[in-house]
Amino acid sequence: KCLGKLFGGGSAPPPKPQPAKPKLPIKARTIRLARGTSRSEVIVVGQYLAVDLSNIATDNAVSYEITPYPKDDVIVRMKDERPRATGNIAAGTMDGVLDKKLVVYVYARTHSVEKDDKLVTFEFTDDQGRPAGQAELNLTAYFLSLDADCDRDGVVEINNPRKGTWEWGPNGHGAVLMVNNDNDDFDDRFDPDHKNSRIDGPLDLKDMSPMVVRMRGPPKLPPDCAIRLSTPPECATKIGVFCLQPDDDRGQTHVIGPEAGNVVELDYRVDMSDNTATYEFAVEGLHYPDLMFDGQVSITMTLQRGRGSPIFEDTVSFQVAPWIMTPNTLPPVEAFVCEMENGENLKFIQELQEVTSAASVPLVIVPPVDNRGDRWMQDEIELGYSQLPGREVMPVVLDSPRDRGLQNFPKMQLLGKDFGYVTRYNQAEEPNSLDSFGNLEVSPPVVANGRKYPLGRILLGSASPTNQYGRRMMKVVRDFLRAQRVQAPVELYSDWLAVGHIDEFMTFVPAKGGKGFRLLLASPDSCYAYLAWLKSRGHGEALLFEGKERHDGSSAAVTVDQLLQDPKLREENQVFQDDIDWNRDKLKRELGLTEGDIIDIPVLFREEE
Repeated sequence: KCLGKLFGGGSAPPPKPQPAKPKLPIKARTIRLARGTSRSEVIVVGQYLAVDLSNIATDNAVSYEITPYPKDDVIVRMKDERPRATGNIAAGTMDGVLDKKLVVYVYARTHSVEKDDKLVTFEFTDDQGRPAGQAELNLTAYFLSLDADCDRDGVVEINNPRKGTWEWGPNGHGAVLMVNNDNDDFDDRFDPDHKNSRIDGPLDLKDMSPMVVRMRGPPKLPPDCAIRLSTPPECATKIGVFCLQPDDDRGQTHVIGPEAGNVVELDYRVDMSDNTATYEFAVEGLHYPDLMFDGQVSITMTLQRGRGSPIFEDTVSFQVAPWIMTPNTLPPVEAFVCEMENGENLKFIQELQEVTSAASVPLVIVPPVDNRGDRWMQDEIELGYSQLPGREVMPVVLDSPRDRGLQNFPKMQLLGKDFGYVTRYNQAEEPNSLDSFGNLEVSPPVVANGRKYPLGRILLGSASPTNQYGRRMMKVVRDFLRAQRVQAPVELYSDWLAVGHIDEFMTFVPAKGGKGFRLLLASPDSCYAYLAWLKSRGHGEALLFEGKERHDGSSAAVTVDQLLQDPKLREENQVFQDDIDWNRDKLKRELGLTEGDIIDIPVLFREEE
């Protein structure tokens, strides 16, 4: 019970307010009771009802008695919420009203078994002990909870207090979705699973994130109430939600998504033996984070009465897992090479097979019928992955917009069971050489400027920062890479090259000691130093590129002396060295590298004729 005196009643003056520690406001739903009435109301376990007493007590009420039933289950809290007088209110003019501004907060610990099985009575008396107002609040309590794997341990916990928010990092919280872009149904359309609105068997289901609705309470909801799941309209195009009820005639039903819309009403059907019901759902991602989508989506369960405002809302937040590139310092799993017609590169393939066999790495040889004369596998695809907490990594190929002979290879040969596919392409923009993925790399894990990059940083080539007319990778690709967040991209200057790919002047290799890797960087200066050393050892007449031909069919053979004595070539390479040094400085700055992390590789470049 709550017993007490109303402020302003009897002879006792109102107490002076005491300074108190700031408290978080109670989140409550306001209801109103009229004097002399009995009202039935729905309450959800964990929810507070705020009852204003001003409409119950008469003007001469001085004390109250509030009785909950069952007393250990229905909790009542009183709170003085009278506005404090300000200079804009004449002293005494509002005393009668302000003195009654008390709020009761009602809370139910457990769900009801039948309708109106919980009760709170409000009784007021005057200074003679005579009744001065009364009301009853009959309560039917339901337990409702929308849950997901918010602590990222692979298990859907009950009512995680932080399920409605999302935070990055190993100590963060919030559920994760994966874009379901592999192909588990093996259909001949070569489309990823997220392009259809169905579950393609158990393999497809494991690519989705679990979500659970838990209900407990009386056998029925009030006739004017309904329970709904919803997501904002803009999120309905980014996710697919499937209901997995085995006792539902509809089976695995697509309830939210591009084809189903953003709202679905759930049947309230509790088991009569324990007054509980559980709905299981599977949620799939349809889009990676991108320029206009940060990857966060929310799903809300609502207890709605008629067409009015919701009685109760419970929300879970999801983040779509990013696409993550893998550095070439990781152990290789599989190697790909294109076979050209008429055995043109047969010797190269044979030599490559010797290397991959020694490393116990399978070599996939793509025949001419599939590569259509395009040998540049590195330019067509970039390999990465996505992952859900507690699940296996799913490799995902990023298909470049260059779309030459290997255009169909990623979808037709790589997309499949537990191997995803994604691409970005602007049809209004003509691809240029910088859109090939020899122009896209990722560093090993680094620490730079006080920030850790445990997955490395994406590197891509671009125009000079001072040249607004130079070539750049398609904006849709750059936006996609930047939106993944976890491998913050660094743009280098590669437009000085004819082809314009960063892999023409840099790469990373694993190494012992230090950071565990080295950056190999092309260096004309070191090449001239090496040529000079060769000449000093009496090798000035030694031939380089002996037996090789240029594109025009002329001999490529040249002596060490000829290279050293070519002033135009030396002048050109001084400019190229300046371009590489600009990238060198940026890589050191953005990746936290030192000179000890870099190995100069002797290379010369020639101005394109």
